Amino acid sequence: MTRLRRWAPWAVLVLAMAVVAALLARQDTGEPFSPDNPGHEGTRALVSVLEQRGTTVEVVDGTRRLLDRAVEQGTVVVLGSTAYLGPGSAAEVLRHVEDARRLLVLVPDPALDPGTALDLPVTSAPGDGQVLDPGCTAPWVREGDRLARVDTMMEHRGADRAAATACYPPTATTNVGGARTGALLDLPAEAGRPALTLVGFPTALTNEHVVEEAHAALGLRLLGGSDRVLWVLPSPGDASLEETPQGLWDVLPRNLTASVVLLAAAVLAAALWQGRRLAPVVGEPLPAVVHAAETTRARGRLYRQARDREHALRALQEGARHRLALRLGLPATVGTAELVDAVSTAVGRPPSVVHRLLDDPTAPDDATLVDVARQLRSLEEGTPA
Repeated sequence: MTRLRRWAPWAVLVLAMAVVAALLARQDTGEPFSPDNPGHEGTRALVSVLEQRGTTVEVVDGTRRLLDRAVEQGTVVVLGSTAYLGPGSAAEVLRHVEDARRLLVLVPDPALDPGTALDLPVTSAPGDGQVLDPGCTAPWVREGDRLARVDTMMEHRGADRAAATACYPPTATTNVGGARTGALLDLPAEAGRPALTLVGFPTALTNEHVVEEAHAALGLRLLGGSDRVLWVLPSPGDASLEETPQGLWDVLPRNLTASVVLLAAAVLAAALWQGRRLAPVVGEPLPAVVHAAETTRARGRLYRQARDREHALRALQEGARHRLALRLGLPATVGTAELVDAVSTAVGRPPSVVHRLLDDPTAPDDATLVDVARQLRSLEEGTPA
């Protein structure tokens, strides 16, 4: 019973953290144009009607995860933005969705420039805020479907622009001479990508503005006609591997900050709860004092037991060389020959004798080892600083 009482608070704490984490994971996202966003900038209203008509809408967090999804014929793929796409990742996405019925790319800002991101002969400019008429013939547009919210106006400048369809031009005469300019630009399928529709009015599809003019009908026709829609939200992880990531916090999952704060608060609370049971810190002397020389003596006894005189002599010589170099103002990496000459000159002893003492590890017996050690000490003491 005592053991159960001991672990019960921890079990309750873990359970509470799990519940809060689940609530955080299920909370509505504030991502602009997200089907899960019920706010002004979300598209939940439009998607709810679409689902009531039998279309399954799957939200995909970033194009990296899109590459793990199967894209069959008849699937409509919505790319929420080209904000984080690079040349490598964009080409990879287009190839992956090649079999899709259509790829819709939302262009909420001309600065995102879908032409550059998707390698298309398309330029972008800001919309002027006026109410526009369709000015085109397309399956998803009906006569009188007016558009009141235009974010981006796009122009197809390629040699094959005649095959493209441009709807909602800035004026009724813009496309009379063969130009292809409008807030909606449709390009036919090509090798390596499906049919592509650039939507320059995502704000018109949001919960705040979808009821204006013909926005709802236009959005339902663009997204409808398919049993499955894959709605891809932009993510910093969409950048290709050769590009520089935005930063650590940018590529971490959403709501991680709240989870980390919650975990830190729980750890702090547990520390305070347990800490109240502890007494103040009391200093206590160590039961034994170990002198530094004991280590040297112990190592010497090990060498003696192993009869490793050569190793012991090498250690003595290395220490002597290091101290002599410092005493004579020479670098620690000085060569043996140079050190021997300097010591020989300083103490007035023959170089051959100095060389034998500093570099010859031969010690046939313990007496020789002790004698060389004494001579090394004498050599150091006789060297002027």
